[in-house]
Amino acid sequence: MMYRLLRKILGPLIALKLGTVTGAENLPSAAPFIVAANHVGFLDGPALSYILIRRFRKAISVPSRYILWVVLGGAISRSWFGAIPINPKRKRDTLDEATAIISRGGIVLMFPEATRNIDPSSLLKGKTGAIRLALATGAPLIPAGLVNPTGHSFLTVLANLFRPSRRIDVRFGPSVDLAEFRGKPIDKSLLDAATRKLMSAVGQLCGKSYSH
Repeated sequence: MMYRLLRKILGPLIALKLGTVTGAENLPSAAPFIVAANHVGFLDGPALSYILIRRFRKAISVPSRYILWVVLGGAISRSWFGAIPINPKRKRDTLDEATAIISRGGIVLMFPEATRNIDPSSLLKGKTGAIRLALATGAPLIPAGLVNPTGHSFLTVLANLFRPSRRIDVRFGPSVDLAEFRGKPIDKSLLDAATRKLMSAVGQLCGKSYSH
């Protein structure tokens, strides 16, 4: 359903707001894989999903706040938006579901900052979910950098809809090499170091520093 929604309904809108897309040669030739990106504006998820759907002809799964389930219900959230619920009380369920999607040859899109960050120079401290998923599955972990001036909220997106200067630039980087972390006990120190490596790669792509 999300595949059809983005291609038939939202596709023309997303295409209108896309600027340059670089580094697409760094994407794997086929799924499964994970994309981890910075989070700036309301259209980040749809823009990245649109790019990946056009290239791979597959639905994209995105871990999303549990409030989406509360507001829209599970069936709509999952089928229309490709959302994987992040239940604060059962975070392990999110990783388990994402792992199952990867095992079936799917694509998982993650935003380690976990919220929209309008700071023009610094990334927020990255959550460890993308690293946990990559270590658990062995799937390639692709960093992406977004420069998105189209709007932090839905209302600002509408206000900037027909402003040609407000377009989303997307940059994909090479897969993050996690070889140094594999086969070791997964503890806080390892997760922090691996997440720092991921977020530094994301920061280089979007022009932001990472100091956590």
